[in-house]
Amino acid sequence: MIFAAKLKNLVVAGLIGVGVLLGASQQAGAVTFPFENIPGAGVAGDAYAGNFSLNVTDLGSGNVLFQIVSAAAPALNYFIRTIFVDDTSPSAFTTLPSANDQSHSVGTVNMTRSSGGNLPQGNNVGFSTEFNFNRVPGSANANAIQQSETGGFVFGVSGSFASIISALTSGELRFGIHLQGLPGGASDSFVNSVTPVPLPAAGILLIGALGGLGFAARRKKRMAA
Repeated sequence: MIFAAKLKNLVVAGLIGVGVLLGASQQAGAVTFPFENIPGAGVAGDAYAGNFSLNVTDLGSGNVLFQIVSAAAPALNYFIRTIFVDDTSPSAFTTLPSANDQSHSVGTVNMTRSSGGNLPQGNNVGFSTEFNFNRVPGSANANAIQQSETGGFVFGVSGSFASIISALTSGELRFGIHLQGLPGGASDSFVNSVTPVPLPAAGILLIGALGGLGFAARRKKRMAA
């Protein structure tokens, strides 16, 4: 009975601990959304959609960081020239950055906010641009988001971090990117998926914790027998 009580307490404590870790991971770590091809549109960049992601992080104090990440693709010379935002919530934002935040960007990214113009091919998915961030003109498009670079943008939000994630998963808030410099001088566009990338590390942690508790219980039972 004593062992059973101790085991019960151990299980409860373990589950609480794992729950806290999982909650902290989702709160403090970035929630990542992949980008998808736009159905019925150009196919020049379809093979590269998986090279881009949208990371969303709660900075606290009513601020949320949105990062557009471009993975390395050494054999190619493409770049993200423009980021488009479709916000139909209505506006989830209290403040908008005029440019990318250098402390949350990687590389030589230099983009500025503007209005006008819709995401190319965006009409196929009902994408209506509220504003965009376009690369500042520079030599060889150096200020765009190149391979292995990240453009970070800090927004003031009117609701909670959870409400922003909800808007992204419902499609009320969407980010689109326009890719240029594809083979043959082609370009293509993508829009973020409404399904975030799972948290594999958190899942492994949970499975490991539960497995460890089960092993301990079986070992104690064999010793008692």
